Amino acid sequence: MREKQKITKYPSGNTKTQTYIEGDTFVTKHFYDAKDAYVKEFISLKDGIKAIKHFTEKGVLSKLDHFVEDKRDGQEIKYIVAKADGSIKSTKVYAQGKLHGSSITYNLNGEIVKHEVFVLGKLTLKYLRDNDDNNEITSVVILDKESVTNLPKNEYDRLQSHI
Repeated sequence: MREKQKITKYPSGNTKTQTYIEGDTFVTKHFYDAKDAYVKEFISLKDGIKAIKHFTEKGVLSKLDHFVEDKRDGQEIKYIVAKADGSIKSTKVYAQGKLHGSSITYNLNGEIVKHEVFVLGKLTLKYLRDNDDNNEITSVVILDKESVTNLPKNEYDRLQSHI
């Protein structure tokens, strides 16, 4: 059931934005200047965490965000839209609106091409890998020694295993 529907229009009369509640999900459709081409966002709120799924005009999931009190908090996932199979392009972890944890970028084969770790918005570590099939960490570059003690526990433990 659609409740509290709001629609805005382009000068051409075509729909610009349409928002409504469907069950426990807030849905926003951002249209292009055509009736059938739109980007859709599904926003759900549970236990104070707002999850936003972004879809392309062709209905392919492109991004998943999490917010707490209108600040990014938790994992952001970007998907490879061209593949349209849920393949991940990148993941980032946020805390209180700042990067805090791993930021990983993948290639089309799902291999890690960049792996950085942030502490409250500050780049702290870079994990380096050889260009081989096992994709294992070969070395770690510490960019901010003062921030290392404030790493999330799982990142601190991973660092200790590679030093």
